[in-house]
Amino acid sequence: MSTGEWDAIVIGSGLGGVSAAAILAHCGQKVLLCEQSEGIGGLAHAFSRDGRTFDSAIRVLAEGEMVQGLLEWLGVQDECELTVIDHLYRADFPDMSVFAPTGLEEFMEAHIRLFPQEEEGIRAFFRLRRQMFLETAQAPMRVTDPSALGQIAELLPTLMKYRTSTLADVMNEYLRDPRLKAMCSALWPYMGAPPSQLSFFAYAQFIGVLIDGPSYCKGSFQKLVDAFVVAIERGGGTVLTGTAVEKILLQDGRAAGVRTADGEVFTAPVVISNADARQTFEELVGTEELPARFVKRLGRMKPSMSACVVYAATDQDLLAENPAHETFKYNHWDHEDTWQDVLGGRPGGMSLSVMTMLDPELGRPGEHLLIGTAVAPYQRPDGVPWHEQKDRFADALLGEFESVFPGLRKNLTFLQAGTPQTIERFTRNHQGATYGWALTPNQIGGKRLAHQSPLPGLFLSGHWTEEGPASFRVILSGMNTAREVLGHLGTGIDVPTFKPDDVPQLAL
Repeated sequence: MSTGEWDAIVIGSGLGGVSAAAILAHCGQKVLLCEQSEGIGGLAHAFSRDGRTFDSAIRVLAEGEMVQGLLEWLGVQDECELTVIDHLYRADFPDMSVFAPTGLEEFMEAHIRLFPQEEEGIRAFFRLRRQMFLETAQAPMRVTDPSALGQIAELLPTLMKYRTSTLADVMNEYLRDPRLKAMCSALWPYMGAPPSQLSFFAYAQFIGVLIDGPSYCKGSFQKLVDAFVVAIERGGGTVLTGTAVEKILLQDGRAAGVRTADGEVFTAPVVISNADARQTFEELVGTEELPARFVKRLGRMKPSMSACVVYAATDQDLLAENPAHETFKYNHWDHEDTWQDVLGGRPGGMSLSVMTMLDPELGRPGEHLLIGTAVAPYQRPDGVPWHEQKDRFADALLGEFESVFPGLRKNLTFLQAGTPQTIERFTRNHQGATYGWALTPNQIGGKRLAHQSPLPGLFLSGHWTEEGPASFRVILSGMNTAREVLGHLGTGIDVPTFKPDDVPQLAL
């Protein structure tokens, strides 16, 4: 393809990039999306093996109604079908388990039945979570005037009180039984940090929408990605795969386009990077082009944990065990002990999803497809490369779920495993980070990166930005990025918010 002039160039086709590109194209902008891989979608990309389709990383979507609203606005609602899952998960602990239904009242009752003596604390804890959620909807994304903090504290007292707390801090205030605390925080592997490190603010936002009912995209989440691609192409945009961007070009300190690894140059007054933040600034831009204060801040930020993932198929009748679509397995009541397993390179922070419960057509007739995930460090503490331990780790991870599906490993018909290095290779995320920056209290909301970079015309989208990780939040990031770009270009066009009361920004 010959060099061309564009209104905006998007680097990376993860949900944050492809959604921003789709919105801009729909609003009449000439958009070019460059993806270094041969497949579109980043962590939302799906792959097929011998008639089986696996989601690479994303397995559920919160706020399906918001996403459906966006698809309808883009005119591509018929390109994918979102179905609501009728429960959240099951969590197995050493001598007790909990089945977590959707709906706040039902979710609380499931925990109250196991710990009736703590009903008041359980209700107060989850009311607090809801109040945090509601106050966040009224908060600005960031506060630039310190003198306004007093007024904000008066208007949003719960948010201001707990915005720097960890999940463990807040549970210790409202709950007494350590086993109840463990159950109420069973979803922490979704966010890659144990309760002692995990921001309560981020947790409240995440579970606040997930508890209303997660969704799945029939045929895999690749269908959702493909719907955005259709919107890009209908709007006159172009998607290039196998096109790695080597450099973001600058002119007079402003974004001016990109140069690919093949030497092609594409020019545009706006460049949006959905790529890894460190790669964006250290390699594609060059730190010498950036303010020293920003470079220092970037160097202080810590990436999240990565993961080991197992993709499997079995001809075993898994539904005979009456499973949840996703089961979390804990060998310890104390999540700190589980965290030590993670740091030690052992299966921990793990879950197993039966994907064919959500969509039987993903697999072959008579088979069930499984995806097992365990939070994992980029490097093993014993120094052994992950690829040398991949098969052993996969076997150990599936072995943990023999308590749920007896005989699971001997009935497998397919097995493939990925490691943090696999994730890094396919996504180019620094150290295979699956959640962007770690979700600690000092790295959430406005303490993550803004959409507008220090360089005029260079914008960011995706889980490194203020909205944070999770599939619906990176789509929200794409929406907010597109909104800022349209303002920067002076188009006079705005993007609908679809469900502003139910999808607050991560702020402060």
